Amino acid sequence: MHKLFLTLVALLSIHVNATNFSNLEVPQSRFMTEMPKITIALPASYNTNKNKRYPVLYLLDSDLNGELVYGMLDRLHASKGANEHIIVGVSSTDRLRDFAPTVNHDPRGPVGAGGGADKLLDFMQKELMTTINKLYRTNHHNVIAGHSIAGLFVVHTFHARPKLFQAHMAFSPAVWWAARETAKATKQYVLSDDDVGTFLYMNIGSEGGEMRQVYDDLSQTILRNRSTDLTLQLETFDEEDHDFTMVAGLHHALKALHGYQQSTQKL
Repeated sequence: MHKLFLTLVALLSIHVNATNFSNLEVPQSRFMTEMPKITIALPASYNTNKNKRYPVLYLLDSDLNGELVYGMLDRLHASKGANEHIIVGVSSTDRLRDFAPTVNHDPRGPVGAGGGADKLLDFMQKELMTTINKLYRTNHHNVIAGHSIAGLFVVHTFHARPKLFQAHMAFSPAVWWAARETAKATKQYVLSDDDVGTFLYMNIGSEGGEMRQVYDDLSQTILRNRSTDLTLQLETFDEEDHDFTMVAGLHHALKALHGYQQSTQKL
């Protein structure tokens, strides 16, 4: 039954108009040596409801996941289960370089890869978001979503720049990366006296070994020590492999996001 649900979700993305996303030209960044591909998809009501302002969902790897997310949001909104969002896609030709916060020195992985996440965050915070807020009717409620190494980037933003995004969705985040610096920093953040607010969704699939151990340790630390102003949802899909955890969790993640938005803001 669950496999059937995932198939239906995948078909949902296929039947959405394939031209929902268009390329967005942005000036060459001061922070990026190679610019990511930026795309944008506007909600159905954007051109007819001229007075409405929208939250923005920044979606990593949008070339792969953009239509899926757009279709699910559109369907949930039709059932009053989600707010409409402007979706800004951020896709990289070198995901490890741009999404991983630290350089890997573990010989079991690609030695020397990674380390560019903060440059990408600088670009997003100081250039891309400024452009989006200038060109489009946004309400300054920003969501970020990513899977795997892009999920690691999402977890990094959660602790490194906690005010930048108001909601975070990390599907099978690769928190095992390198020397586990992101997992350690996130645990330190939630154990601190800082106000750990906002919304965080994380999930994991059938991944085992060290990847599962590091994820379980991190998620349980957040669960046990979260502040009362952090809305947290964790899910486990033991029958789904790594590649399907975003598909498996997207429906629940977006519904939980909607509940959080309804309880905190008038969107």
